[in-house]
Amino acid sequence: MDSSALPENTELPKFGQSWEQVQARLCEFQAMDLDPQHMRLLTGIHKGDEEVEKVRKQAFNMYFDSNGITADWEPGLGRMQAEVLAFTVSLLGGGTTGCANITSGGSESIFCAMHAAREWARATKPQLGEPYGIVMPRTAHAAFDKAAHYLGMEMTRVPTGADYRADVAAMRDAIRPNTAIVVGSAPSWGLGLLDPIQEIAALAREHGLWMHTDCCVGGFLLPFMERLGVKIAPYDFRVEGVCSVSADIHKHGYGAKPCSTVSFRDEELQQYHFTGVAIDNWQSGMYKTHGLVGSRPGAAVAAAWAVMNYLGEDGYVDITRRAFDVKNRLVAGLESIEDFWCLKNESLLIPFRSETLDMLNVFGGLVERGYFPWGTFDPMFCHPSGEPVGDLPVDMFLDDMREIGKGVREGTITAAALAKYIG
Repeated sequence: MDSSALPENTELPKFGQSWEQVQARLCEFQAMDLDPQHMRLLTGIHKGDEEVEKVRKQAFNMYFDSNGITADWEPGLGRMQAEVLAFTVSLLGGGTTGCANITSGGSESIFCAMHAAREWARATKPQLGEPYGIVMPRTAHAAFDKAAHYLGMEMTRVPTGADYRADVAAMRDAIRPNTAIVVGSAPSWGLGLLDPIQEIAALAREHGLWMHTDCCVGGFLLPFMERLGVKIAPYDFRVEGVCSVSADIHKHGYGAKPCSTVSFRDEELQQYHFTGVAIDNWQSGMYKTHGLVGSRPGAAVAAAWAVMNYLGEDGYVDITRRAFDVKNRLVAGLESIEDFWCLKNESLLIPFRSETLDMLNVFGGLVERGYFPWGTFDPMFCHPSGEPVGDLPVDMFLDDMREIGKGVREGTITAAALAKYIG
């Protein structure tokens, strides 16, 4: 951890300070963080454009003090939540039977899906025996391992094919007598690649398994890419065998953090979401929440609803088109720099690397220039994201990458600065 992130004060101040004093300190802290222009491409900050950001913030502030745990009993907030979930199910091909729940983020959505799958296995396949197994490609998100640990499940990660997509034959070979779940990503968080969801779902049907599509990155992106005419293999409830889908509104839905969803093919499967966690044997009656957490910001629901209604389908298509224009410009710019090439994929991520330069030094150069270098370490890729931004952050990033490539090539840029994040 960077030493500047350590606490300067370890005890609550004895006396309060004026707002002016507190605000001044907040500004000091903010100045220590990443510059907003750097944050637009390399830290997963999905803000949309200035107008969308304004809508999101104003809606969030209108419900700043609300608690999402009570949304099912508040007519206004509850209506917004119901509509956000209905919009989500519709986008994911759930038709009239799909059901969804609001969560605080992709990790919670994945946790809830794995919990529901475990309870489904207990109810319908007790002969498998516990611990129930999950089989998934190595590129699936780390949240699955976390869920497996908490839920007492067995995790099997399978090497991908040469194209970094799920190897369905290898997944088939990894299925064991206790396997209950298979997973695919649409697309993967690290490389932006769409796994062969139809083939994984067919594998699930063949063996009678629960199939989950992790669409946290793509849930509010792929549908609008399709509307732009991009040919994408089906990945959601249109595919027979897909039981659940996770999709983050706070990514390319451009909602406020934290806001995600976990959807189920039908109400029968959704009921396993609540198995064991709908509590009524205490003093305060039924306690039944949308996800793992109890209190959550109702403001995030209001912001999601506001952005969805502000943009509408046409607005999302337009903002997706603009984001891809930026991606295409970044790809062209990066590949014009000696040594760098970009991995083609089905998302706004732009994984790029060099076969000749030490990518750790490239990461170090990015840190030196104020970026948080999102990416993967095995294989080594840095992955900025196409966002609907103006020229400044794009020009700045490409200029920095030209300098970094030259500096790494000449030995004047090293990985030393990377210790700020991984030391």
